[in-house]
Amino acid sequence: PRPCCPGEAGANIIEVSKEARKRFLGPLHPSFNLVKTIRGCLLKTLPADSHERASGRLGISLTRVSDGENVIISHFNSKDELIQANVCSTFIPVYCGLIPPSLQGVRYVDGGISDNLPLYELKNTITVSPFSGESDICPQDSSTNIHELRVTNTSIQFNLRNLYRLSKALFPPEPM
Repeated sequence: PRPCCPGEAGANIIEVSKEARKRFLGPLHPSFNLVKTIRGCLLKTLPADSHERASGRLGISLTRVSDGENVIISHFNSKDELIQANVCSTFIPVYCGLIPPSLQGVRYVDGGISDNLPLYELKNTITVSPFSGESDICPQDSSTNIHELRVTNTSIQFNLRNLYRLSKALFPPEPM
């Protein structure tokens, strides 16, 4: 089995960004399909036995649409099932589309919507965030006027730098 290549993963992210930027309204344009793009990248990148390697070692946090409950999937019967769980976990309603993807006949969306830190109570959990706040690994903004926003078990500082980061997360900048 070939090892994972961080450079290839980074190149995939840049390609997705370039694809989104090609259109008026960027990723919000109806012809841009983030779910299809993510699925394609994972199909190309993940090895055939990725579901066996991931089972019992990787937990993917999802929000079940029917009741809004957080669900962690950690067993995968096939590579396609592992990919579909990832697709569900990245689906942000409206931004990614109107009809949520399904896994084994159940519709799911991003797990962060119901609980952004579902395993927080475990002592060995390291929290990572692209936004400044209380995560173990996150940007440190030097600001004297800090307002905190608590969303689905996550603390995020409400400041201009984080608003800028959010805009760049939703609307990708130039690849450079």
